[in-house]
Amino acid sequence: VTGTVASGNTSNPTDSGTVTITDNDTPAMSVGDVTIAEDGGSVSVPVSIDNPSSVDTVVSITTTDNSATDPNDYTTTTVTATIPAGQTTVNVSIPITDDVVGEPTEDFTVTGTVASGNTSNPTDSGTVTITDNDTPAMSVGDVTIAEDGGSVSVPVSIDNPSSVDTVVSITTVDNSATDPNDYTTTTVTATIPAGQTTVNVSIPITDDTTGEPTEDFTVTGTVASGNTSNPTDSGTVTITDNDTPAMSVGDVTIAEDGGSASVPVSIDNPSSVDTVVSITTTDNSATDPNDYTTTTVTATIPAGQTTVNVSIPITDDVVGEPTEDFTVTGSVASGNTSNPTDSGTVTITDNDTPAMSVGDVTIAEDGGSVSVPVSIDNPSSVDTVVSITTTDNSATNPNDYTTTTVTATIPAGQTTVNVSIPITDDVVGEPTEDFTVTGNVASGNTSNPTDSGTVTITDNDTPAMSVGDVTIAEDGGSVSVPVSIDNPSSVDTVVSITTTDNSATDPNDYTTTTVTATIPAGQTTVNVSIPITDDVVGEPTEDFTVTGTVASGNTSNPTDSGTVTITDNDTPAMSVGDVTIAEDGG
Repeated sequence: VTGTVASGNTSNPTDSGTVTITDNDTPAMSVGDVTIAEDGGSVSVPVSIDNPSSVDTVVSITTTDNSATDPNDYTTTTVTATIPAGQTTVNVSIPITDDVVGEPTEDFTVTGTVASGNTSNPTDSGTVTITDNDTPAMSVGDVTIAEDGGSVSVPVSIDNPSSVDTVVSITTVDNSATDPNDYTTTTVTATIPAGQTTVNVSIPITDDTTGEPTEDFTVTGTVASGNTSNPTDSGTVTITDNDTPAMSVGDVTIAEDGGSASVPVSIDNPSSVDTVVSITTTDNSATDPNDYTTTTVTATIPAGQTTVNVSIPITDDVVGEPTEDFTVTGSVASGNTSNPTDSGTVTITDNDTPAMSVGDVTIAEDGGSVSVPVSIDNPSSVDTVVSITTTDNSATNPNDYTTTTVTATIPAGQTTVNVSIPITDDVVGEPTEDFTVTGNVASGNTSNPTDSGTVTITDNDTPAMSVGDVTIAEDGGSVSVPVSIDNPSSVDTVVSITTTDNSATDPNDYTTTTVTATIPAGQTTVNVSIPITDDVVGEPTEDFTVTGTVASGNTSNPTDSGTVTITDNDTPAMSVGDVTIAEDGG
């Protein structure tokens, strides 16, 4: 501002003064705070003045590590940022490093220093915050272990490495598995070192001897320090039982007259819970209601026990039957077993099992054929098939009978059939003879597999033994006495001969004779010679007896006698003599 003296008296004609205007719009320079994800590529940091300047504002930019460091997290950047006059902002680009390591949120400082221009402050700083795109999730693993495994190793993990230690507090919580019956409560701290992903926590498992269902407990991890996307996680430890019992339905054999069958339903070691088993029956060869009563029940084996019995009524009839059976099936309705179902067999032994027999029969040789009964002693529910064979004894095939091999079938409900065997009728005297008829059970239900009967053949040609009557003169020397059978025999006939005095006596008239006379098989007569005594004494006709006793052979009579008559050759002649006598001769 210049003053020039126009009038007046001054020592100087002019003078100037300056008016200084202090600006009330001087801009403040600032470096903005920016948050960027690690995988953002580069961060654009605003360098600003809070109102436009009339001149360019030149700002020197530098970066400084904080928790984010160069080059791990970003690239150090030193640049000059110029905000043109009339504008307020320029952006400075700084590269961000994208790694694969989980890290906490990190930052570095961007500082701006005004190199030229008009700002109310010479310097300012902003913060670049880097949010991690690799923040790991912490997890507690699910593990299944057998009860006898000793201890379970539970993995505590993060899903990618972290730049810092991850410290996790571990606790356990009962579910169906409880402490101390099934495991030991564990409270520990698990530390996953920086750069690693997993540590294992060991928890003791209790091995008992009781069958249990599969049980579990929870393992919870809570992040105490470190960088994770979640503060807590839980895993489940599942304990499979090494004592899981097997359920079984027992096999039982019972006599038909046993009343009822007690069928054991069992588990092979005790369970911690009731075992409930649904029982059903199924016909096999034994059927309901003929042999047993269908039973549908529920059998409960109490916890800590191993067996219950199911009673099933058995039907007692009077019919012979084979051994029969039906099935008893158990299905586990609830409880803990290694198998869902099992079956047992109830076998019914018959108390009416018939005995098979082949009858003994006696038949005359001229009977034509013999009817041999093949029998069972009470009816059977099935056909009884018997194979019949014959075997020679004293009777032989074909001389006495015809060998017969047949099958005899006794129908179900009946007890006897007859087998016909031809008998040979000859003309030879024979002893009573027999052969065997054997039956072998081919199918059916009998208490014995085989039986034999005897067919006895009585002879219709059995010879009669006789000792003949003979008359002989006293001077005949010896008498020949015939010992005979009236038709031939198949065996030698041996006859013991003895003599017995009658009017003729030994030794005056004959010589006592004791001999054996044998009539050979196929012949009919032999003669026995007995000496006759020839004296000179006149005698009447005399006789003695000859007796034959059958010692061996086949005759219809055991003994017979004949008479030997001796005519005398010395019979005296009676005479009356002629005599001459004088009249006075007396």
